[in-house]
Amino acid sequence: MSDQDLTVAILAGGNSARFKSEKSLAEFQGRPLIAHMIDIAKKLSSHVMIVVSSVEQGEALKEFAQGLQVVADPEDSVRCALTGAITSFEYTETAYTQLLPVDSPLANVSLLKTLYQLRNDHGAVVPSWPSGYIEPLHSVYLAEHAYSAGIETADENKYRMRNLLDRLKNVLYISTLVLSEFDSELATFSNANTEKELRDLEK
Repeated sequence: MSDQDLTVAILAGGNSARFKSEKSLAEFQGRPLIAHMIDIAKKLSSHVMIVVSSVEQGEALKEFAQGLQVVADPEDSVRCALTGAITSFEYTETAYTQLLPVDSPLANVSLLKTLYQLRNDHGAVVPSWPSGYIEPLHSVYLAEHAYSAGIETADENKYRMRNLLDRLKNVLYISTLVLSEFDSELATFSNANTEKELRDLEK
């Protein structure tokens, strides 16, 4: 697979409010979450970016981010996934950006590659559950289109990823029923918002 038009952006910002500590540095199977996510990202593309909420947060991750691009959200921005996504779209130097949350260490590389391979002529490729719930933080975006749409969304004080997707043209939603062929348990989308959830993921 040629990855020359793909940047993988790991969203490592946010407040980690429910986690009570810097989530990206929390240990999973003996290594920090950020280290696991970098390993996954490097299997998807040679272009890997880490997006943080502040310069200080970036400094804390420096030892793991060696050789990788680390970018910070604007100082006065709202701390949320949409802000991190907009920052990644702004700094990417490739046509497409695939987002990854910092807390999904069981993400399946084959599943994620498939989303990228389905990108042609789509503003985004987004996993979707039968319930209608979507997974915008594992999705692939046409970066320039998503950046301009993201700015417009934030300017309207809307900060949900679905608000962004509503603005994008030709979004392809892929059922998790199809994606389960690559990841039978769909563990790709399992994340941890608390220390307990992270320990449960380890099991």
